[in-house]
Amino acid sequence: MSTTAHPETDGQTERVNRVLEDVLCSYATSFTSWSTFLPLAEFALNNSEHASTGLTPFFVNNARHPRVPALLALGQASSSRGSTLGG
Repeated sequence: MSTTAHPETDGQTERVNRVLEDVLCSYATSFTSWSTFLPLAEFALNNSEHASTGLTPFFVNNARHPRVPALLALGQASSSRGSTLGG
């Protein structure tokens, strides 16, 4: 478990920080613009399936998949993976 003063003590925290840094580096065009991409990076990471569970963090927390703007425009409320645990 990580502490406030030493987040590097937790392997999960280190992994998330490394992945987040990689995602931001691929989106941000300059050092000063990285913070504008945080919401996009958060959404992408929270909707990426984890190899260990086969589920996304969003689905684990909410028991449904998020409404993606592109799917909302088409009149669909969820992706083809189903919208709830039973679906």
